[in-house]
Amino acid sequence: MKGIELPINTLIIIVIALTILLALIALFYGVWTPGSSGLNLDATKNTACHMLVSTGCSDTTMVYINNFDADKDGNLNEQNSNIGDCGLASAGDNLFMLCKCWYNVVGNDDDIELACKQNICNCK
Repeated sequence: MKGIELPINTLIIIVIALTILLALIALFYGVWTPGSSGLNLDATKNTACHMLVSTGCSDTTMVYINNFDADKDGNLNEQNSNIGDCGLASAGDNLFMLCKCWYNVVGNDDDIELACKQNICNCK
């Protein structure tokens, strides 16, 4: 049995090394980007909140978001009604749906609107 242990141990080490090597290659070629969606979410929220504040903190459904799937329906930049992964039909990728779907703000539409303005965007 001693004669077969060395090749099995060597084989296991080679498999682990190849797995690590493939993960590093995927990381450097951009196939795997750990944590990038969180950064994109924060940047999107900051941009949308800035737009809301610049309009006097009026209506979160009128702040449309570009290049981010706020309502989780798989479509970017749409401003029409689709049913997304987070629930009911939405008015598209806007700040209201970002608050509801990504920040898990719950309640009726008025509660979500108020919480989005005060808690997410710091409107007074």
